[in-house]
Amino acid sequence: MTDARRRNLLGATALALADRIRAAVDAASDVSGETAAALAVIAQQPRGTVEDLRQAIGRSQPATVRIVDRLVEHGLVERRRGERGPALALVVTARGRRQARSMLAARDRVLAEVMQGLDSTAAAALEAALPHLLTRLSELPEGMTVCRLCDKGPCRGAGDCPLAAALEARGVDLKPGSPL
Repeated sequence: MTDARRRNLLGATALALADRIRAAVDAASDVSGETAAALAVIAQQPRGTVEDLRQAIGRSQPATVRIVDRLVEHGLVERRRGERGPALALVVTARGRRQARSMLAARDRVLAEVMQGLDSTAAAALEAALPHLLTRLSELPEGMTVCRLCDKGPCRGAGDCPLAAALEARGVDLKPGSPL
């Protein structure tokens, strides 16, 4: 297989997978797109600030504030007194936690369905390749946004997140997330 064909197949796979994940996540929540991704981040980063969220979703500060406003309007997130200076902490509500769990479960179903047909050799090859691709993605300017819709439990809980390891090696201070 040529490099051009491999890149083309990867691009088509990534786009199709992203489209299916987004549709499943949007169907599982009252919010969609970047607002859904923000909910997933807030649910797994307790008491983070708007700045923490801005870095995780790769938006401007004003755009991030508007996203938080939408989440607050939907009753999914609350702003509370923060622990670090004047910045307010973003705290997911019980309703928001349920929706975040539902969104991540929908994402997982899509991924499980796509991977269902892989034999053990193909699954092992994919498992070996993915950490390298994620590490490379972390080196790009938008590296922090790669996991904005991840379920951080499986990788971070095992201490085996290739993206977190790459970012921490570059001196990025990652606050520990919490499982939903």
